[in-house]
Formats: sequence, structure tokens, C-alpha cells
Amino acid sequence: MESDKSTTEEAKPKVDPEEISILLIGNQEEQNQAIFLINKHLHKSILYKIRQTGLSLSSEELLDVYQEVILNVLEAARGKRYDADQPLLPFLFTLAQRRAVDRIRKMHTRRENESELLDEIAEALKDTSVGEAWQIVAKKDDGRRMQELMRRAISRMPRRQRQVAEVIIERFPEEPVYQKICDEIYEKTRERLAVVMVKGAWREARKKIRGVLIDEGYMEKNELAE
Repeated sequence: MESDKSTTEEAKPKVDPEEISILLIGNQEEQNQAIFLINKHLHKSILYKIRQTGLSLSSEELLDVYQEVILNVLEAARGKRYDADQPLLPFLFTLAQRRAVDRIRKMHTRRENESELLDEIAEALKDTSVGEAWQIVAKKDDGRRMQELMRRAISRMPRRQRQVAEVIIERFPEEPVYQKICDEIYEKTRERLAVVMVKGAWREARKKIRGVLIDEGYMEKNELAE
């Protein structure tokens, strides 16, 4: 009972949700103030709802989903789609649950396609300088472990490198078209990156992925200079 009480108290807003609702239907400055108040006073409650739905999400994925929720709120306000007559907290919590479900579904879809993706990667790299790495993988029947190592390496990268690496890995075996990557990141995050920034982020991300594969014996050190 004491635990339930502390959880309730923690989730209790320290700001009037009705005040935020009124700000969200105001001008741009007022909408920005509303987002500031949500981030300051309601972020823990929103993160709690995301965690409830997405128990398997990492800490970084949790924060990514939170940012998607905030972007959704701002887009609704800017597009005059926010209804100030509806209670704010249920609106925020519904968004939190939906975005968490979207992220979980995306993760599941990616895992379901792992076998097909591994075959495509092996075929695409067969005659390249990293082909030997995949020969080692094939002999060890260890492709899934190699992909998991790559995924973990990406999850530990700084946000921009992680964003770029995830898009490129999702598009594999397509050749990276950096403008398309910029556009896709903008669609997901509403953050506009220059092509040179994407190229730099991918260069650093690729070094880290190769470093992990070298440490695990999947690649030779001299391949790092490619």
C-alpha cells in the first residue's frame, strides 16, 4: 500500500494541466512554453507510461520514444489539431503508449526479418574486402550473434551516429544515399541534418562497428583502414 501511495504521489503533476492545454492552443511562443512545462513537470509521468508499455526498451530507446511523444504534441498544437477541451494527461499517456507500441512492433519486425537480412548481407559482401568476415560467420553458424554485436554497438553510440547507423542498416543492402538518409531522419525526428553531418556520423559509426567485429575476431585489423 505504501508503495502504491509513493507511485501515485510521484505521478501527481506539479503544474495545472489545464494551464498547459490553454497554452497549446495559443501562439507559437505560448506553445513553446507549454512544451517547456511538460518537459519540466510531466516528463517522469510520461516516461513511466512508456516504460509500462515497452518493458524491453533500453534507456536510450525510452528517451527516443519520449521525444517522439513531445514532437507529436507540438505537431498537434501547430496543426491546430489539439483539443483543449479534452483532459491533457490522458492525451499524453495515450500518445506515450502508442509510440511505445510502435517502437516495439518495429523491433519485432526487424527481428523477424533477421534471417532474410543475413542472407542478403552475406550475398552482398561475398566479393568485398569484408567477405572474409562473413566466411568466418558462415563457418561458425554465428550470424545472429554477429548481428547482435552490431546492434549493441549501435545502441551505445551518440544519438546522431545511432540515428544514421540505424537507417543505413535498415536499408541494407542498398548503397547509402545520404540525402535520402537526411530525409528519413527528418521524417522521424523533425531534425534536419546536412549531408556532410550524416557522412561524418556514418564514418564514425562504421569505425565503431568494425572495432567491435575486430575485437570479436570477425574481421582483421587491416580492414579498418578501408
